[in-house]
Amino acid sequence: MVEVYRPDTLEQALDKLAVGDHTLFSGGTDLMVQHSVRPGMTPSFTHDVIFVDAIDELKHITQASLESQAEGDADSALFIGAGVTLNEIEKHPLVPDVLRQSVAKIAAPALRNRATMAGNICNASPAADSLPALYLLDARVVLSSLQGQREMALEDFILAPGLSQLRQGEMLTHVVIPQADLPVTFYHKVGTRAANALTKLSVAGLAKVHKGRTGKGKLVDWRVAFGAVGPTVVRSRELESLVIGQPTEKLAKPRFIDEVVAMYSEIIRPIDDQRSTAEYRHQASLNLLRRWLSQLSVQ
Repeated sequence: MVEVYRPDTLEQALDKLAVGDHTLFSGGTDLMVQHSVRPGMTPSFTHDVIFVDAIDELKHITQASLESQAEGDADSALFIGAGVTLNEIEKHPLVPDVLRQSVAKIAAPALRNRATMAGNICNASPAADSLPALYLLDARVVLSSLQGQREMALEDFILAPGLSQLRQGEMLTHVVIPQADLPVTFYHKVGTRAANALTKLSVAGLAKVHKGRTGKGKLVDWRVAFGAVGPTVVRSRELESLVIGQPTEKLAKPRFIDEVVAMYSEIIRPIDDQRSTAEYRHQASLNLLRRWLSQLSVQ
């Protein structure tokens, strides 16, 4: 018989997790669907369930110093608890704009009042709406157990569809977003309808443009990530480096954009499924990449 626990503290939750197999339940907006046999029937769970929605330690968004690799330096980072809802993330002024835009597109308002970003991450779905933005922001995850904590880059945490580096007895407790000065934002989600839409694909972009004395712009940083077009989020720092440093006026030249698009065409490898075709996803992704590059030509 499945037992249910609702601990009040993180220590209590980790103590329960340390013994046996458990299902962690926060918002439950995906779990209730995954474990439903058919509409109208109570979902069936095979492992004991630990509700973590009452743990106050996981319900805060805070800004704190983050020791950098350079000795003596300390940068600021945003710490988002695993219990913070998508609605709270969307409305929080310290959350980067590209992330607020992405979570605002997830499901409907009622679900965003329950769902958490931690759940969106741990599902390890290539179509998870928050992931492209988090990849661009170089987000990291904090994983906690009775043995202590470990931290890793989000892109290392997610291995394949539905597969992550989360170990037995461990839970994701915080998402860490290093402070970054990337004021130019691009986000576009393609879904089946205008609201409460399942994702066909998504594209997120961040950039910083420096203008010299002549008034001409230069890209000092440029990033782009694609969701639902590969087994994990597609981001290439190698290709980004070919765009960084370019004058923005070069982005108005079709030949340069064609060259960049052609390179990304090689690494975007979507599949056919019930949401969309591979051909549509591939072409739509490249069209949005063109739009992102063209948008920067006028900066």
